[in-house]
Amino acid sequence: MKRREFIHNISHALAVSSIHSNFNFLDEKRNYSVLNNTLNTDNIVVFIELSGGNDGLNTIVPMDQYATLTKVRPHVIIPENKLIALGKNDLALHPSLADLKILSDEKRMKIIQNVGYANPDLSHFRSSDIIQSGSGFSDFVPSGWAGRLCETLHPDYPEKYPNDLFPDPLAVELTAGMPLMFTGTNSFPGYLGGAPDSFNEINTSLNNKYPNTFSGDKLSYIQQITSQANRYGVQLKKAYQLGNHKIKFPDGDLGGQFYRLSRLIRGGLNTRIYHTGLGGFDTHDNQVLASDHTLGMHAKLLKTLNDCIIPLMKSLDETKDSDRVMIVVFSEFGRRIVSRGSGGTDHGAAWPMMIFGNKLNPKVAGINPKINPLATSNDNLEAEFDYRQIYASIIEQWLGGDSAVQKKVLFKEYGQISITKEYDDNDGDGILDKYDKCLNTVAGAMVDTNGCEVFSLPPETFSVTVNSASCVGQKNGSVVISTKNTNNSYSIHVGADMVGKLNAQNNYSHIIGNLGNGTYQICIKVDGINNYERCYSFKIAEPPALNAIVKVDNLTESLKVNLGGSEMYQVTFNENKFETKESELDLKLMKGLNKIRVSTNKECQGVFFREIFVSEECTVFPNPTTGPVNVFINGSDESVELLINTLSGTIVHQSQKIIPYDRIVKFDLSSYESGVYLISLNGKTVQSSSKIIKV
Repeated sequence: MKRREFIHNISHALAVSSIHSNFNFLDEKRNYSVLNNTLNTDNIVVFIELSGGNDGLNTIVPMDQYATLTKVRPHVIIPENKLIALGKNDLALHPSLADLKILSDEKRMKIIQNVGYANPDLSHFRSSDIIQSGSGFSDFVPSGWAGRLCETLHPDYPEKYPNDLFPDPLAVELTAGMPLMFTGTNSFPGYLGGAPDSFNEINTSLNNKYPNTFSGDKLSYIQQITSQANRYGVQLKKAYQLGNHKIKFPDGDLGGQFYRLSRLIRGGLNTRIYHTGLGGFDTHDNQVLASDHTLGMHAKLLKTLNDCIIPLMKSLDETKDSDRVMIVVFSEFGRRIVSRGSGGTDHGAAWPMMIFGNKLNPKVAGINPKINPLATSNDNLEAEFDYRQIYASIIEQWLGGDSAVQKKVLFKEYGQISITKEYDDNDGDGILDKYDKCLNTVAGAMVDTNGCEVFSLPPETFSVTVNSASCVGQKNGSVVISTKNTNNSYSIHVGADMVGKLNAQNNYSHIIGNLGNGTYQICIKVDGINNYERCYSFKIAEPPALNAIVKVDNLTESLKVNLGGSEMYQVTFNENKFETKESELDLKLMKGLNKIRVSTNKECQGVFFREIFVSEECTVFPNPTTGPVNVFINGSDESVELLINTLSGTIVHQSQKIIPYDRIVKFDLSSYESGVYLISLNGKTVQSSSKIIKV
């Protein structure tokens, strides 16, 4: 058995014992600002996992979509007058989260909209593994992203830890079991701190010398992690006792987790990453009460979340630790757009994340989800941000990592989201404030790498008007370039060639003609200004050929016509002439020959013509026959042409038949040899062919 497999097998047994521990991860990299020791205070991140899949649309409600939400999720929608308006981005909170509005007003709350990943898995277990491992839908990774982060920065774990520089664990789990998030590739970094006040040291000899054998190696490893658990347990118990306070937390599991968390931080434990959890969010049924949608299972869970975050922030404010603590709320997935008749919602895809702390960039990241009024029970919200972008942003912006660390932990580099104020871009010039030497650049101005304005012109400075070719194959398209800005003179370039000027001599307007169908690019330069140009791509189009598709509906005896290629059509149907802008026509066919002709006002687009014959009903009987044949011919034709052919195509009879009053034409096949014949009838409103058997 490999050591990786061995420690995996023993880890869970150790996690639930009196050791209160799995493992610790520590760091030997002195240039890593947050994880370089556990002697000094530094940034802390607390994760709150809402297990079961939280309904984001009822947690953070996009009010600009409220009318549509009322239609597609009537069974769970919360009355508008009960929602807590945030006063930004047209968003409102569930009434159970009312106190979080205070943190939002204090600019200590950040919302990230539409978080998810490609091809989301809607299984609780699989999706939870994906989110905690930092992997994709088709990747099966047995380690967690935080565990890999620790191993990346602490390659000598667990052999050399704890030590004088790293007395405290860097990761503590406050739920009942160790999550995949804290599982490493070769070890299990993390400490299970469920009951730090009741820690009891394992009293056994921890200085045994074991032989250099397979079994000896395993026994040495158990001895090592037992020693670690003892030492970390002492640290947690000490901090827990020193951090005693009188701030009230709600009863229940999450309240207990947050109470322990607050005491550990107040007591000086220098752990950097915590994981907490609240279950019960799998609200297929009874998410709300039918009599009051502000109440129910979801409301109770959100109230618990609200009542844990607020006292934790109060505790952090009292000890002046709130500047260094970030609280991240996430779930394994969201819920469906459409509600269930049972007052709940099914597993969905994208969801919103909430982050709390003093040093956040409080701007909402992302746009409000757009709700399709025709959404079905299978429809999901689309992800705008990959959840690993949030992890990447936390690693670099809060835990002090760099792109190399991020890439090693998350397997590739992800674009970041501005989470902290340091990573904000208040003037919107594309240069982060921490690098921006000109913080108040005018909106839309061109800036250099320092964020300072360089020569630029407003986007609307130039007007480019395209005139398409008049017809297929014609090279008579053109583009008109002009400007109202007469402060400069300009040159127009196609590739390396200058093709025109904009100046007082041509009234700042120039035409490039003789252009055929295709895509072109022009660039405009300012005379006397180096390194400035404004480029435009445009397409010279030509009208397409006239397109018409006709389909005969025999049941209704109508003609369905689909037209394309023009905005106006000239139609001649039988004797009726008309113009139309409609691309779909439904025309009634008459008995006999029908003719349709379609054209446009451009001859080059061509003409469509089609003839459609609608025959009156004809019935041949008896069939088979020994000789006499009757043909009933419906309609008003006075005569028809009768043709009798063999199956090989030989005409054996041809005559014109008068249709009598009873509409039955008679003839006799008695003189014909036995076999199969084809009877054809042709008239003004009759075109009919039937097979008849002569016996």
